Amino acid sequence: MFNIFKKSFPYYKRIYPILILCVVLGLFQGILTLVTPQIISLMVDRVINPAFGKAPVENSSIFMFLIEDIPADNLWQIMFVLVGVFLGFIAAYFITFYIRWNISHYFSIGCDNKLRLGILNKINSYGTRLLKDYTPGDLITIVNSDCQGIREFHIANIPFTIDSIFFIIVAFVFLSKINILLIVAPVATFGLYFFITKGFLKMCEKFYGERWKKNSEFNSETQESIYGIRTIKSYGREDIRRKGFYTKAENLKDIHMELGRRRQRYFMFFDTTDQIVMVICMAICIALTVNFKMTAGEYAAFLSYMLSIIGYFVDIIFLAGDIQDNKVSCKRLFGMVDKKDEVAELYGDRQMSDKPHIRFENVSVIEGEQTLVDNVTLDIPYGKKVGIMGKTGCGKSVLVKTMQGIREYTDGALTFDGVNSHEYNRRQIAGAFGYAMQDVFLFSNTIESNIAFYNPDASEELVRKCGKAAEVDEFALNFKDGYQTIIGEKGFGLSGGQKQRVAIARALLKDAPVLVLDDSTSALDIETESKIFKNLDEFFTGKTIVMTTHRAMALKEFDEIIYMENGKIAERGTFDELMQLDGHYAAIYKRQMDKEVYAGE
Repeated sequence: MFNIFKKSFPYYKRIYPILILCVVLGLFQGILTLVTPQIISLMVDRVINPAFGKAPVENSSIFMFLIEDIPADNLWQIMFVLVGVFLGFIAAYFITFYIRWNISHYFSIGCDNKLRLGILNKINSYGTRLLKDYTPGDLITIVNSDCQGIREFHIANIPFTIDSIFFIIVAFVFLSKINILLIVAPVATFGLYFFITKGFLKMCEKFYGERWKKNSEFNSETQESIYGIRTIKSYGREDIRRKGFYTKAENLKDIHMELGRRRQRYFMFFDTTDQIVMVICMAICIALTVNFKMTAGEYAAFLSYMLSIIGYFVDIIFLAGDIQDNKVSCKRLFGMVDKKDEVAELYGDRQMSDKPHIRFENVSVIEGEQTLVDNVTLDIPYGKKVGIMGKTGCGKSVLVKTMQGIREYTDGALTFDGVNSHEYNRRQIAGAFGYAMQDVFLFSNTIESNIAFYNPDASEELVRKCGKAAEVDEFALNFKDGYQTIIGEKGFGLSGGQKQRVAIARALLKDAPVLVLDDSTSALDIETESKIFKNLDEFFTGKTIVMTTHRAMALKEFDEIIYMENGKIAERGTFDELMQLDGHYAAIYKRQMDKEVYAGE
């Protein structure tokens, strides 16, 4: 419990004065609940019993002073005073409850959002590397369920536990005031509960951990079923996905059912124990009443206290079970938040220039036992246009990702303006590149908003200019709402080529010194690709362009063309030089020219 508090307190400390006020209000509610039986006790001994002809008796109630000056036979006046106080306590209780509930939830929402934002920042700083340790389902569960669990820990589990302990202690005092023998059975019950609770909490921790895992798997299955809907429908395998979804849902249901069954068994034991204790206590009270050591009113007060004490005992036990759930959430959530980003520690705070000169010096990228990029040396002064070709898996994308700091190199050096990349701020490096990647991700928003992602305040004129350069106009203006057309999540509603054009426009709007096109025209026809390249010459004049592609013809006008094979540079040179070399590039170019006619030639 302390570890949960320690880890999450920095996110909730600013509202702890409010939460302390809520605890005080909770204790006030407890006091109101505790003193109410004292009023009932007086009503029985000084109003109800005398109304049936019995003599009024002295009572241990703390509210005797309210009716001391009222004649004992004036039952209506006594009843009016006691009922008035009783109703006042009830009104105060519900007003206090309303205030406490609303302010605790109102102010804690901001802290909850702060925690979620901290998780998002962690995900953003780690990027795709985090997905090696966590599935998307894990991250969704952490952001949703675990954050909610931490919030409940602060606004419910801690305050309600304090409320329960306070009530039990004060109730013991009131019981002992009636008769010291009345606290024997509750104390014995507490001792019995204490030993049983150990097994209950151990069970809770185990099953809450399993439930977290099954919930994460279900979230991943749901996400894949939604995002993969096109593939699923194109193969007609809805039945397979339905079966997988059903299996994960059943697994989650089974763990919930088993947890519910086991909790119910403990609840039945606690409830049975409660009933036995109540019978024993009632026997003791009857004996005390018969021997004139307890009044009928005090007996009524005892029943009220005893039922509440036992109820609070069980509340504490199940609150402790909920804290075990919070413990699982805390372990997962802060295990991810506290995960050390060793890569981030490699970088400094140097600022990037407006015209970076990029150079790879014998750079290698090794992952496990596989060499993805092998001893690459490449010089890209500002304004140079570099094209990279090669078979799938040759290292093209790894090389451009390494250039942007998305992936880390293992050997050699990457420099900007002659300074090692690790001396720069990582965000500064990212800011120097406009990146249109292979796997296009579009947000569920308008075409305009997707293009203006880097700068949401960009003018409509600039957005349209970038869209026109990327040939977005060709399809966007055919929609009823034009650039204001809402596209589905991940770009559902657009074809692959249309998504790629939006991605290129998005990279252009960033207006970074270096434009990286990572096979981002693969879904475009030759004519559209040609138009975009001609537009780039006008829109992106003088800036650096690095492009990976499988189309040899697309690189014809580039300053340098590199052909990669098995992570190494196998060929390099201008278009004319590579055609004269008559190697891999020349062979691909000739083969593609036999099949397609380049627009404009």
